Amino acid sequence: MDTSTSSNTAKAPVTPPPATDAGAKPDGDKPVAGRLLDRVTSSAHDAIDSVAAKVSSLAGGLKDGVADAGDTRDEWIGAARDAIRQHPFATVAGAVVVGAALLSLLSSPRD
Repeated sequence: MDTSTSSNTAKAPVTPPPATDAGAKPDGDKPVAGRLLDRVTSSAHDAIDSVAAKVSSLAGGLKDGVADAGDTRDEWIGAARDAIRQHPFATVAGAVVVGAALLSLLSSPRD
């Protein structure tokens, strides 16, 4: 008898691991460049939304400030009218004094 034994068991062929795309995610859904683009786009949108919210808030504050200034102007005009009505001669005298002061400043001889 032959003492050498031959193996009849079939070995599975050795296959190399599948080539992985350097840009693919481990789960293969989206390449790295695509994920990076998504993150950059999302960050840009978030930044634009943040700036837009701040600008909107600033514009609202400015609008309120302008409205307050208009209200203040109206209050000052109303107060001036009341003062003129209460003291008409003092108002005329004050206007004459201011006019005389301006006249003396503007007509002073220049050396």
